[in-house]
Formats: sequence, C-alpha cells, structure tokens
Amino acid sequence: MKTAPARPQGVITRGTTAPNRLRRVDRWIVGTQAALLRRATDPLVVDLGYGASPVTTVELFHRLRAVRPDVQVVGIEIDADRVAAAQPYAAPGLEFRRGGFEIPLERGRRPVLVRALNVLRQYAEAEAWAAWDLLRSRLAPGGLLVEGTC
Repeated sequence: MKTAPARPQGVITRGTTAPNRLRRVDRWIVGTQAALLRRATDPLVVDLGYGASPVTTVELFHRLRAVRPDVQVVGIEIDADRVAAAQPYAAPGLEFRRGGFEIPLERGRRPVLVRALNVLRQYAEAEAWAAWDLLRSRLAPGGLLVEGTC
C-alpha cells in the first residue's frame, strides 16, 4: 500500500531537460556510490522531479544497472500529465509515479539514493531547507541525497 498525503508536496517546475543533460552527475553517482548500491538490501533509487521528459530517469536507470542489475528506479513527478507521458518508458525495474517531496513509496520502502536536480530552483532558501529535511527523512539508513540546481 502506498503512503502519501492527499496532495503531492511541492510545486510544478519548468521541467526543461534533454538527453545526457545529467550524465556527469550520473557518472559521479556510479563512480563514487557503487558500494552504496551494491550493499543495499533494497536497491531502490528515486529520481525526483524528472521534468517534461523522463529521458534522464531512463538514462539513470541504465547507468545504475551496470553497477547493480536488480536496481529499481522510481521517477517521481508532481505533474500528473508528465507522469502519464512517461508510462510508455516504464520497464521491469523502472516506474513512474506522481508525487513530490514526500516521496510516495510502498509502506516501509525507503530509497538508498534520491537524485533531485533542478527541483528547488524556484524556492526560497527557507523553503529549500524544509524540502531537504523531508527528503532526508525518507532515505534508507546511510542513504544519499544528490540535490543540485544548474
């Protein structure tokens, strides 16, 4: 059963993205966090706020599969239309769902890694702190939040 508030937490962003836009951070994740993924009992990764196209989530999924073939990647987006448009890209181990900073997952599941890039660009600093706190509270013990705006 999923646990989530009635309304996703956050606001819709521009959603601009392109193929390979996040390849450098993905390479950093694979290069420096491989041990984290390999030792995870539940190799769950969340890509929060993938934007107008799920292409960077799909790329992350394929890059992480090279490190941990049974990794599960969940792309979470606050815009319901974007989630619907992403469904054709879903595959075993890769899914897309609606949500926000609350990270709606099945009860008891916590991601070992959350990637959230360009999600907080429109937020004031005080709001960003609250979002970071919420995101960190959803991580598995020893999990990692990779967040940035470029």
